[in-house]
Amino acid sequence: MKRVKQQVLVLGAAAAVVVLMCAPLAAHNVQHAGTVLTVAADKLQITSVNKTTKKEETVAFIIDRKTKVKRGAVVVAFADAKIAKGERIVVVVNADARIKMLATELRLAAK
Repeated sequence: MKRVKQQVLVLGAAAAVVVLMCAPLAAHNVQHAGTVLTVAADKLQITSVNKTTKKEETVAFIIDRKTKVKRGAVVVAFADAKIAKGERIVVVVNADARIKMLATELRLAAK
């Protein structure tokens, strides 16, 4: 009986370790697809259709040096992406991040 309790305790501890190790992997990423309205070195505005209301709205994002920019399948520097007004874009945001609406990734069509 004592051995069974020890095994249950060890299995419970192992399960807790697995859950804690996987927690960072469960970041809540949200994708916003739309059309570029304005672009600056530190911010980006797009028009996007709200999934709940089905109405078009303007959404603003913060861009920082950690924001990854992909043009097609190639990662490029923000300045080299040459993002243009009217271009289709997908902006990925970590909804659990400390800074709200901070873009973690920008996805653009290949040129």
